[in-house]
Amino acid sequence: MTYEVLSPEELALIAEEENLCNTLIQSIRQVHANRRPQGHDASDRLELLREEASTAKSADLPALFDQMNTQRAILRLKKDEALPDPRSPYFAHLCLEEKGKRRDVLLGHLSFLRFRNTPVIDWKHAPVSRIFFNYREGEEYEEEFPGRIAQGVVIKRRVVTIHNSVLLRIHAGGKSYRKKDDGTWVRDAHGFSPSLSGGAGSANRTLQSGLGLTNTPAPEVSALLDPDQFRLLTADYDDPLLVLGGAGCGKTTIALHRIAFLRFQDPAHFPSNKILVVVPEEGLVRLSKKLLGTLGLGDVEVKTFDDWVEGQARRMLRNLPGRVCTYVPANVSRIKRHPLMMDVFPEIVRRQVEEILRSAAKFLPGTPSVATVLRDRTDLCLADRFDLAEKTLLDEIEAEATATAPMRTAAVKKFFMERRKRYLNTTGDRADLFTNLEILEKIAEQSGGIITSGMIRDLISHSLDQLGQKAEEVYSGYQSDSLETVDGRSLIEDEQEQSISGTIDTEDFAILLELQAYKAGKQDIAAQRIKKYAHMVIDEAQDLAVIELKALSRALEDDAAITIAGDAAQQIDPTHTFESWERVLDTLNLPRVYANYLMTTYRSPKTIAAFAHGVLGPIAPTQPPAAIREGLPVARTVFPNEGQMAVFLSETLSQLMTDEPLASVAVLTKTPEYALTLYKLLEDLPKVRLVENGEFEFKAGIDITPASEVKGLEFDYVIIPDASRGVYHDKPEDRRLMHVAATRAIHQLWVISVGYESPILPIEPGL
Repeated sequence: MTYEVLSPEELALIAEEENLCNTLIQSIRQVHANRRPQGHDASDRLELLREEASTAKSADLPALFDQMNTQRAILRLKKDEALPDPRSPYFAHLCLEEKGKRRDVLLGHLSFLRFRNTPVIDWKHAPVSRIFFNYREGEEYEEEFPGRIAQGVVIKRRVVTIHNSVLLRIHAGGKSYRKKDDGTWVRDAHGFSPSLSGGAGSANRTLQSGLGLTNTPAPEVSALLDPDQFRLLTADYDDPLLVLGGAGCGKTTIALHRIAFLRFQDPAHFPSNKILVVVPEEGLVRLSKKLLGTLGLGDVEVKTFDDWVEGQARRMLRNLPGRVCTYVPANVSRIKRHPLMMDVFPEIVRRQVEEILRSAAKFLPGTPSVATVLRDRTDLCLADRFDLAEKTLLDEIEAEATATAPMRTAAVKKFFMERRKRYLNTTGDRADLFTNLEILEKIAEQSGGIITSGMIRDLISHSLDQLGQKAEEVYSGYQSDSLETVDGRSLIEDEQEQSISGTIDTEDFAILLELQAYKAGKQDIAAQRIKKYAHMVIDEAQDLAVIELKALSRALEDDAAITIAGDAAQQIDPTHTFESWERVLDTLNLPRVYANYLMTTYRSPKTIAAFAHGVLGPIAPTQPPAAIREGLPVARTVFPNEGQMAVFLSETLSQLMTDEPLASVAVLTKTPEYALTLYKLLEDLPKVRLVENGEFEFKAGIDITPASEVKGLEFDYVIIPDASRGVYHDKPEDRRLMHVAATRAIHQLWVISVGYESPILPIEPGL
């Protein structure tokens, strides 16, 4: 391979950077070398002082102790003063000119100020790093620094790669250079960043349930349905419709259009206020409402399961805690969402029956028939046992016709009224459900090792914290002004924010509703306390646990239409394990129907579909989805450190927003914490947004958000910035999460790793 001859200016630039790199590394090594003997001297001196103090007179001890403290401070200073790693001490070189004076700064991960001419600054904290990220070479800058306004010109802005103390790559002025194995330098045409382009004005607006904002005219999505999709949405509603398929196959679009079709066919049977759409994330709630609005169905109820089940529980159960716990340990969620949780119900009722019988012996003496009914009639729910026991006693009193009959009748009615109020409202059962070690150990034994003793300890500890004293109870005897802190807030407010006392977990709502149904049976239905739906859509049904599906099933009218859409490959919640679609249908009390598989993905091009399928590895479906269009290869970049990654990511996004201001871009991280970290680095870019809790605006720009928030959504460009070893592990939930992230892309996908690629990334052809 032949390379272009570098110009004298390019060779001078490279020589300058090599000289700077070598000089700095020598300086760091010199400091290391000088530090060791000083450290040893201080250590030896401290040891001598200890020996001297052991035999010294008491009058001499204060002076000795003072010297010992001095030597300890020297040792501590030497230990705490971390130095940059000489193998890779910095990643960028910035030269600024202010008021005719120039100064050079190097950006790295640790500051090193002893190299006075060109100090190394920690890029994460130094204000000067804002200039590096926000301005290009030759641009004028104005930034507010502590105590002053900095104004000047960026003279040099260079990104470098140093590995094992050797400068290997330089990126400057839009050009890249790399050092070959023989030590010569060549121009590198590729650099680190892919060219993200082709979104605005070139989108293939086929059947999509998301919103890739390319701002190009597009036909109505309804006109783009293929024959198979049209057949599904117009299917008769007598049987449930089970629609399965990979990301971008149109499952959600079919489900939403089926609502419009059935509503048109029989508006009396399917009024809008009796239709429910359940989706996994708040972002998809917003998008589904938007799409339903275009179909004239803006008043259809669309909710996440968590929101829906909380509303149902608060309507049906009394005295629920008002505050929902914002963080539930994974082990706690795993137990609460496990099917065996429902096996606790009979034991809970059995124990409560014994409590009731002990009370009956005290308040209703001489009534053995109570025990016969309450304890033995296990074929009846608790509410029906109450009714039968009360009727039996009242009949006995009436038959006896004694003078005390009115008083005894009143006592029986009062007794059962109080017991119904206590035991048929399951809010008070949380302690029995979640803190009874004996009961919980039994379900652990039945779980085959899935539920462990450690998980049970976590559940009990978490539940006891929730059931403990509330802050307002702890401080109930204090005057309000004595609880005010220096910032004007109340101690109670601070305690409430930090404490989980008096909270309830989202998972509890479905459990308490199911326990309520177990205890009350058909009486709840007769009282019409459960809101019933004539048509229900359950999207991404693979994410719902058995007990959650049970709660939904009780909200279906007898002849309700139901559409179930899903993709087992997108089941990303580690607290739940998807079993089978047969189990989903059985749990919903629906007949086992044939699944309708959609095998064509209309969202992503072939390259992205193949990459996403490869990410799934051993859990991938046997047959990959068929994509209808070609596309650019998936861009994969490995950066040596996070600093370089942030530099090139910032540059690429800035250029993309300049070239395609109407494009939608998603930067999808594994965790919310890393999304926030990236946002702080990129917040000065145009149209960049941190999206939390699914609050998407569906506008052109850059959305930074966790991958778990984007199911059902789509974007022109998707960037996965943390596809690194140690972040994405070789386990099913991580494979599915990256699969979800990758399949959001309509046009291009850029996968970034820092250090080393995650082992779940597919092997590239030819490697």
